Amino acid sequence: MEYRVSGMTIAVIVLVMILSAAIPVGLFLYLNRKLKLSGRPFFIGWLAFLVSAMVLERLFHMLVLSTPIGNALQNNLFLYAVYGGVVAGLFEELARYFSFSKFLKGHLDDDRTAWMYGAGHGGSEMFNLLAVTMANNLVLILTLNSQGAEALTAGASGEALTQITAVINQLCTTSPWVFLLSIAERIFALVIQIALSVLVFYSVKYPKKDRKLLLLAVELHALVDFVAVIAAQMFPAIVTELIIGLMAAFTAWFAKRVWDSNQQAE
Repeated sequence: MEYRVSGMTIAVIVLVMILSAAIPVGLFLYLNRKLKLSGRPFFIGWLAFLVSAMVLERLFHMLVLSTPIGNALQNNLFLYAVYGGVVAGLFEELARYFSFSKFLKGHLDDDRTAWMYGAGHGGSEMFNLLAVTMANNLVLILTLNSQGAEALTAGASGEALTQITAVINQLCTTSPWVFLLSIAERIFALVIQIALSVLVFYSVKYPKKDRKLLLLAVELHALVDFVAVIAAQMFPAIVTELIIGLMAAFTAWFAKRVWDSNQQAE
């Protein structure tokens, strides 16, 4: 069988890759140059996502999912979604809390620090989960189209061969608009990350009054991830993204209420 990815799919992947790198940069420049906010929270947020989600959380998953409990979780969609949501919420929101309380103490006087941190945390997620993935896909596609599937499967056997073949099939059969949806999903995730940053920011700035906001941020994060996992298995991609978009809108609305309440109190 001859595998080949269409030019339209390649164009969409390149567009998504560019956007997922340009959006975090553009947001940083807007907050830094237009609103005159310090860039430090952005870079702290960027690193916090890398450490909490890309390193610590993945190590935790490797430990848990390799056990009998992990096997049970992976064989039950509901339990797996609950587990994934709770773990993501704990690791990322505690990283957010730690960042504000330890590394950004000197920035707590400006509430907009939450925006800049959230832009960094969410921007890191967008870039590392989408831009990097699209770049890898592009390399695979260009190799596939120019040299054939044999260039990618040479020397592979067993499970590795099965995984590579599955990736090739996915790249060849996925409609271009599905890749385009991924940028919408990351934008929704970025909105959620900024909103959650507002909640955790105030839990640090006003620990006596707003400590409960940290727990609420963990719960909201877990809920969003839980719904995303379940929806992806139950509905078409476009419906799943609409659901995530609605959750992003709700999270942003709630964060704005918290923001407005604290602005009035000040």
